[in-house]
Amino acid sequence: MPAYRLLADAFRRDIEAGAYTAGQKMPTETVLQAQYKVSRHTVRQALQKLLEEGLIYRVQGSGTYVSGHQATGRYLRSVASLDEIVFWPDTQTEVIEPFGTHVNPPIAARLKLPYIEVSRAVVRRSFKGVPFVLTRHYVDPELGERLKAHGIPSRGPGTVIGLAEPFLPRAVAGARQEITAMNAPPEEAAMIGCAPGDAILLIERLYYDTAGEFVEFTESHFNPRRYGYRMELRRRND
Repeated sequence: MPAYRLLADAFRRDIEAGAYTAGQKMPTETVLQAQYKVSRHTVRQALQKLLEEGLIYRVQGSGTYVSGHQATGRYLRSVASLDEIVFWPDTQTEVIEPFGTHVNPPIAARLKLPYIEVSRAVVRRSFKGVPFVLTRHYVDPELGERLKAHGIPSRGPGTVIGLAEPFLPRAVAGARQEITAMNAPPEEAAMIGCAPGDAILLIERLYYDTAGEFVEFTESHFNPRRYGYRMELRRRND
């Protein structure tokens, strides 16, 4: 992991532990550089990461302050690229169901498979021991058998699509994503720590390779009290 990401994680832990409280001014870049024995560039990159996550804010001519928007035990994720989607730092995966073949015509159609069978795996992800998302992964049955034989999915911060890429004929190029608010079904509610009928987030992703072929479909149910999703959008220069 890059040095600035490690430093950002250290800052985040300090904030969550109360070392820096809401509204408190953080030390200067020079002080942080000496304290953590890193370059000033690394300090700036780490602070920028926390700025994007909403954990800190800057006051012109005054300095950097803790925003107070963080919530201990709530996983806040800032996503700006596909590389960040396929890796979940500081989280742990629990395999609920390994890959196995199921008849599911709607999902097979979304993956544009020539048959109605798909391979499905179910995982639950936790932050600090608290589960916040249940994800169902769907792939071609042949790929599912290969992943299962290699112990994928497995425990750790990685994702199925990240671990599966070496088994694909072409690299993963992107993903289409839809985010929907919905009421929690009983099974999902029990797995992510909320009550049936509570408002939750459903995030669906359809991953495709460099040839435009779909390689994986995921549907993830998130407990929004334990998870935050942040994106940075910029205006095009063309």
